[in-house]
Amino acid sequence: MHDALFSLFFMTLLLFGSPGPAPISLLASGANFGYRRNLPFLTGILIGLSLAMVLVNVGLAQLIETSPQFASGLSILCVGYLVYLAYKLYVQDTHNRSNDKLPGFTQGVLLNLINPKAYASLITLFSQFSIGSAPLFNPLLFTGLICISLVAIIDALWLLAGAKLGKVFRSRQHIKRLNGVCSLAILLVASVLISH
Repeated sequence: MHDALFSLFFMTLLLFGSPGPAPISLLASGANFGYRRNLPFLTGILIGLSLAMVLVNVGLAQLIETSPQFASGLSILCVGYLVYLAYKLYVQDTHNRSNDKLPGFTQGVLLNLINPKAYASLITLFSQFSIGSAPLFNPLLFTGLICISLVAIIDALWLLAGAKLGKVFRSRQHIKRLNGVCSLAILLVASVLISH
């Protein structure tokens, strides 16, 4: 059990700690708006990931495998959203830090609910790990709880890193450059995802 837990921790760190749409968005939004103002966005991202976990475990992975048309359509939808997200980040007015520019809970839910990297990571985790053997506790639920707990810490650290960068980069010109780099990173992730 300890070996399986360690492997799950390590795989979760690798799959969800690496730059993807959610961490990059948290980094950029943290730099633009600070830590506390982004807590609804972070919460939405975690709820979206939880919903994605449910979808993966009720058969989305099997549907993707058996229906190439559905998989292609889903990929196009996901990549389209990532391109839109990169565009919005790139054209964001760094001088206007009002709440109407701040990503909120709903954007966070959508980000992970149609995030192809999240689905690929979840399919990998749930196909490899099912932690727990107690008859009263569902192994999938236990694995999911461990995963979401670790992702909450990882994403909070990405948001904190962004907030710290926002304080270091006092000039809005620096924040604009960071937004540009984050936009390019999201587009890179999208291009890798569409090529698979």
